[in-house]
Amino acid sequence: MLCPKLFFFEIEETIDTYHLAKHSLQRGADGLITWQRSHKDHPRNWSTARKVFDTSIIIFLEFFVQVTVVSTTGASVAHHAREEYRLDKVSSILAFTFMYNLGQAFGGLLTPALSELIGRRTPYLVSSAVFTVFCLLVGVFPWAIAVWVGRFVTGFASAVPAVVTAGSIEDMFDGRQRVWLIVVWNAGSTAGLCLGPIYGAYIMSVLNWRWVFYISATVTGCCFLALLFVRESRPSRILKKKIAALEAEGMENLEWFNPDHSPDFRSLVRLAVFQPLKLLGTEPIVMMVTTISAVSWGIIYLFTECLPEVFMSFPIRFDFTTSSLAFLAFLPGISLSFLPRLWDSRIVHARLAKGERIEPEDKIMGLVLAAPALAVGLFWFSWTIPPANQVVHWLVPTSALILIGFAVNEMAYTLSAYLTDAYLIYAASAFCGLAFIRALVSGLMPFVAQQMYPSLGANYAGTVVGGFAAIFCLAPWVSLRYGKVLREKSPFARHSLESHLKCQGSEQSIGIL
Repeated sequence: MLCPKLFFFEIEETIDTYHLAKHSLQRGADGLITWQRSHKDHPRNWSTARKVFDTSIIIFLEFFVQVTVVSTTGASVAHHAREEYRLDKVSSILAFTFMYNLGQAFGGLLTPALSELIGRRTPYLVSSAVFTVFCLLVGVFPWAIAVWVGRFVTGFASAVPAVVTAGSIEDMFDGRQRVWLIVVWNAGSTAGLCLGPIYGAYIMSVLNWRWVFYISATVTGCCFLALLFVRESRPSRILKKKIAALEAEGMENLEWFNPDHSPDFRSLVRLAVFQPLKLLGTEPIVMMVTTISAVSWGIIYLFTECLPEVFMSFPIRFDFTTSSLAFLAFLPGISLSFLPRLWDSRIVHARLAKGERIEPEDKIMGLVLAAPALAVGLFWFSWTIPPANQVVHWLVPTSALILIGFAVNEMAYTLSAYLTDAYLIYAASAFCGLAFIRALVSGLMPFVAQQMYPSLGANYAGTVVGGFAAIFCLAPWVSLRYGKVLREKSPFARHSLESHLKCQGSEQSIGIL
């Protein structure tokens, strides 16, 4: 005969299990509430239609805020607007280009920690609304201060989708699916930078420069409306609501692990600002990756200032609008970044077949190809353009941009992935530092082009840039030979790997990987 207390305890436990199961939850051996493996409300188990809709809106938002009033469009707008505001060339580029990148730098530094606390959906909505309003501010008000403020704030807002999109993809897709989505997302971002000058040039050829911002505000406003139908994808935020619903039903002792626990202000500042800067200033791998990524990414911004001048010079003599079409040559190169992923997959499968752990250095074949491609492309372009070459057809230097497009996109993808694999739990902080420096360098590149190309000439100025790119060819060798040694000596990388190996089994057991 069962003890009455034991009998009632079993009944309570059955009721408890029933209520949890209604919400696709279960109580683990440690007493904490977790997801069931078949949890239909977990983002990884959403329907394909839901994932496609949400992901498409999010990626398009990130693509569009990169392609429109980002610095690549700002450089061309600056030339048209400076007389209206009575600004010299430097001040105009500073207002329309550098302020956007400065805002993007600080937005990229502060947004990641915030998105972990309040989820994904709210930052998307707020950033698209703010972007829309301040785009209108730049276009409507006839004061230079509106440009300075509006460009900074829209730059800050543009950092939100750039930073949060990776988290949304991680929420909804497992590792195998995520690799290819990240490739598409990264390629779209790079393509957006290259299409920006064309977007601006053709709008300004038929309309006033202010319409660049009016159209941008209209499209991002439509994105805001579409985002109203996007779901929150951060699992911990969804779980928190389910826990609250259960507590409203009268259930007690619902303890759960909350990774989004809000720290105090000092801890938040340390995580959002000081930790990324510490990694940036003390970790050799982070320093190397940040330098290469910032300079290679910034080359697109450099070309926004010098490429139209090259194609408008004798003997090519394109007009301003037609010269912007040269940026289309980057796109075939960007698409080639899918090929190194096949090689990466082959190496990963070979490692797994042997029962070996996958090392971050196993997936940098793209850098082995991209570093020399960037140097060759820059030298090729620099010495097949005027004034050194007056007889070569314009398609010859344009073809060099295919190599440069491949190299820039491949470096952005490979180096970001390398940081993620090397630092794991500190990857967000490492990437924040990288994004901060990359935005600042990109904002300065039009100034570099403006000073260097007129003084040295297009051929020698391009040679200087190509010389820096040639130095980057040492990076793959350094990574392959010394990368593991540097990671083993790094307290951040070592602690991160140890923590990852401890929790890897438990994560797989609940089907989240």
